[in-house]
Formats: sequence, C-alpha cells, structure tokens
Amino acid sequence: MKIANGMEFVNDDRVIGKWENIGWISGINSFSVTDLNDKSGEYNILYFLPNGEPYWIFEGWTKGVILINYGGDDPILSYRYDLRDIDGKQYLFFRLDDKTEVFVKADSEHYTKATLGNHDNIDLPFVSDKKLIGAWDSVAFVSETEDFSPENKYDDLFLKSMKILPDGDLIQTYMDSEWHDKWTKGYILNLHRTTAAKYQITEINGTEYLFMEWKMGNYIYGGMKPDYYVFKRKI
Repeated sequence: MKIANGMEFVNDDRVIGKWENIGWISGINSFSVTDLNDKSGEYNILYFLPNGEPYWIFEGWTKGVILINYGGDDPILSYRYDLRDIDGKQYLFFRLDDKTEVFVKADSEHYTKATLGNHDNIDLPFVSDKKLIGAWDSVAFVSETEDFSPENKYDDLFLKSMKILPDGDLIQTYMDSEWHDKWTKGYILNLHRTTAAKYQITEINGTEYLFMEWKMGNYIYGGMKPDYYVFKRKI
C-alpha cells in the first residue's frame, strides 16, 4: 500500500495511538528523556492512525518515518522517528532538522480522523446578538487579544471576511472557498470542524473590532490553545 510521496506503507503496531510531548533536545541522535528543554509548542500531541492514515498536517506515516506538509505548495517532508522503552514507559523521538521532540505514549487506541482531537458542543440554542450582525473584514491574526494593534498591518490572511446574518447563519470567505456555518450569542459555530469559537467585540479608538478564537488544526489535533482572528466592521 502506497502513502504520500509514493512511499510504501510498513506497519508498526508499537507506534499506533496517542503520544504526548514532554520536551525537546538538541541534535537528532539522542535518546535522553532527562534534562529536556521545555515544550516548544510546535507539536503537543501526535496521533498515529492505523494504516498510515493522514490527518491535519500529517500526511501519513510508515515504519520509522513521519510525513508532514505545512500547507499550500510546500513539499511533503519526511522525518525519522525512533522508539525506546525506558523505565517501563514508551518514548518516541521525533527527529526534526536540528532537534528532537520527545513524546511519551498516552494510549494505544486505534483512532480515526472522526474520533481524534478536540471537538466542542455546537448544539447550542440560537440567541441573537445585534452587535454582531453585519459584515466584518479580517485585519489581523494574533496569539493573544492584547497583541493586536490597529497600526500593524497583516498581509495574506487566510480568512478574509465574515457575513453575520440575523437568523443565525453566517458566511466565512477564505482565500479559495466559502464556508456556511452558524452562530449564536457568544460563539461562532464551525459545522465542518465541530468547534464553538468564542468571540468578543471591543471598541478601540472609536472603532469596533471583533476578536474570534481560531479553532482549527492546531487546536483540534495539536492540543494547542487557539489564536485569534481580528475583524473590523465593514462600512
């Protein structure tokens, strides 16, 4: 069976399941699990699905190799992994270009894309919010709401705009597509990803800005806290 990059899939039962990051070390040959650097935040959780099945940025795996694509026209990259049993625990050493991310095995579940990751309850009753209704254009993407400054310019934002309709429907316009989703007071409900993103509207220097949690792959599959898209009301 072929996977990404035309590689032949070779099974490795030991790696199937969920792995949690515990830190990283310099270099790509060490098997140390002590004196690790604090977690980098790049990869908090890894899932290995049966048969090398891909998910999120992970284009699949075969014995000893993880395939990653960071999006767009970027190539699919191959990285080595090694396994070791140390003091009764299973560890995975994920070899990047100049460092090794270290993981400990959390479970050996046979996950599928439908069952893994963080998902929210989106079965929420509709409650109107007159302040939200209207058209909003994206102006920024930030890690924390306090990082936003109206003076800063952000180019090539993936999510371009949102149109909030009075009946609880909304249209999100991306670079290459439109998504039709739902909203209720306090939340943007992503039907595709099964997430409920909190929003808040803040006035800065007399201008209204909408801050929305960005709950995509990093949140769903990577175990990371969400970043924020910032929108300005379209006049």
